[in-house]
Amino acid sequence: AAMLLAVLCAMTRTAGAAAGIARARESGLLPRLALVPKPAWRVVGGWAAGSALVDAVQLAPALAVLIVMAPVTPAAGLALVVDVVAVLMLANALGCAVAAVGAGPGEVLLDTTVILAPLLFLGGLFTGVPRDGWRWVAATVDPFSYLHAAFIGALGGDPAFTAPVVAVAGAATACAAAVLVAIVSPAVLRSR
Repeated sequence: AAMLLAVLCAMTRTAGAAAGIARARESGLLPRLALVPKPAWRVVGGWAAGSALVDAVQLAPALAVLIVMAPVTPAAGLALVVDVVAVLMLANALGCAVAAVGAGPGEVLLDTTVILAPLLFLGGLFTGVPRDGWRWVAATVDPFSYLHAAFIGALGGDPAFTAPVVAVAGAATACAAAVLVAIVSPAVLRSR
């Protein structure tokens, strides 16, 4: 269940953001937004933040049911909420990055899968996180491994990372997402 919820948060949101931006570029909306007298990072950052907010509202009922029905401790519940919001921000930032280099909605959906599949695998979502070796190192820098650990902890399992570590990783993920949006913003608004 934890793997499915983590993949749902990561994959659908990244693909949705990338496809939405690709469609906006094709319709001519992005070239019009590029004319707004604001820095590119504010325009694209607002788009990504709005998209992440909509995603959070859509996931709120599922998280509420999980928190109410599962044996969630207060620390695990807080870590789960922090990390889900952070990963939604990251997923939208990754969607912006993919859309910046992709051509159309179909291409960005394929690119999203090619990028996320290895990240989800290295995060231990499909095989579990080993406690040593190079995959442990990869999992410690992969934000999706912390999301997976947050869901496992909320469901009463034995996560690879403790709730405080997950919460700190969530804060770091949110910061990384903001930086990524700022970096790719000029390319997102550039017309093809």
